[in-house]
Amino acid sequence: MNKNEIDMKNSALLSAKEASEYLSLSYRTLQNLIYERKIGFIKICRHYKFRKEDLDKFIEKNFIKPV
Repeated sequence: MNKNEIDMKNSALLSAKEASEYLSLSYRTLQNLIYERKIGFIKICRHYKFRKEDLDKFIEKNFIKPV
């Protein structure tokens, strides 16, 4: 495995803090989205992890087109 493959493997899942920064939301707002099941996540024990693709889908889903 080369360095790029290792980096890709390690960055496959984002932590809740990283996801909230990626979405430019507060951590508490992200928690609310999780509890309301409005955003996709992976729960590992008591930790929430996010795929970047799911975050991008959330952004696209909430995009409001101009008139």
